[in-house]
Amino acid sequence: MKGSQRVGLGMTIVILLLTTVLYPVLLYTDNAFVTKWRTLYIETAMSTMTHQWLATAIIPQSIIDEVMLTREDTTEMQKTAESTWSIGDVTSAIVESEEIDNTEERFYALFDELDRDSFEDYLEDHPELLEKGWDKIAIDKCDESKAPGIKTKEGDQVLAISANQGIMIVEVRGETYVGRLAIVKDPSRVELRTCKRLFKSGQYLSDIAENHDAILAINASGFIDEGGVGNGGTPYGYLKVAGDEKQEAFEHGYKILGFDEDDLLQIGGTEIADNLWDAVEFGPALIVDGKSKLKSASSGWGLQPRTAIGQASDKTVLMLVIDGRSTRSAGATVGDCKEILERYGAEQACNLDGGSSSVMYYNGREITHPTTASDNPKGRHLPNAFLVTWKH
Repeated sequence: MKGSQRVGLGMTIVILLLTTVLYPVLLYTDNAFVTKWRTLYIETAMSTMTHQWLATAIIPQSIIDEVMLTREDTTEMQKTAESTWSIGDVTSAIVESEEIDNTEERFYALFDELDRDSFEDYLEDHPELLEKGWDKIAIDKCDESKAPGIKTKEGDQVLAISANQGIMIVEVRGETYVGRLAIVKDPSRVELRTCKRLFKSGQYLSDIAENHDAILAINASGFIDEGGVGNGGTPYGYLKVAGDEKQEAFEHGYKILGFDEDDLLQIGGTEIADNLWDAVEFGPALIVDGKSKLKSASSGWGLQPRTAIGQASDKTVLMLVIDGRSTRSAGATVGDCKEILERYGAEQACNLDGGSSSVMYYNGREITHPTTASDNPKGRHLPNAFLVTWKH
């Protein structure tokens, strides 16, 4: 037998072994490791509009249906999810810190999430940061490959702090993901703003941010995206901007979420819309009144690039973006997002549009890595964004 024939026979045997032995094991085993990744594979494929065939082509429909029942259970839980908190239930990180006379202690009170020892070590090596005072501390290492060594009390790396702007950027990492969490201390500067030609064509997140004098921004609404080539101009679902209702709710199982005039993040059904100042429609809700609203970690949505927003009981706003669809970061489950936001004290939190739309902008540039067909570092054209305006 010739060498090429032996190679061909060997490949045939390998393929037969894979299809007759390994394939059934992967489909039907109860092994926890295999079950976890089989479930995530199915959920990830089925949560896309154009790549469901990656599951349906090789996995029996009965197995797919069983896995996707979790999403149905979560959808049922979502129906009654509605925030009940009011201004009397919260404190204010900004107000409480301003009552402290000592500027050093005021800084640490404002950025309560900060691990003080690691920050003091950093200051020893960089005393120039205090030349203008504690209230002018400004660090921005979001573009550097090595984190500065500052940590939060949760053990995550701090990439940026702006004392004057009341913003801290944290890197979050997990088994399958890398992302950025923005911690925003002044909710009164959080706004929902739209692209210039709403209902016609969207804009890059950076353009929306710059048009509205924003230091920080994340994508918000989904949008009509036929064939995956939509121009981002028409948002999916309810939209209200600065008290002006732009579009009615679609009510396809999503939640209304946004900020009321007390700067509180509220999540609920269409009945809460009248009480909101800025609002979009998306989901699933992750945390409502401090309680999880997910049936399981992945809840049928798999691993994807993610964007989410939340708020803690001291009115601190949490903006989260997870990179995905790359060897560096495969993506996160909605449960991963919930757990990150829980760690940082979220009482309310909701998933926003993800996938190739997920992107975070800070201090003049994108600081996450959106995954688009064209590999555009600016991401896709979007209809709107949650942003934080500059404090002048």
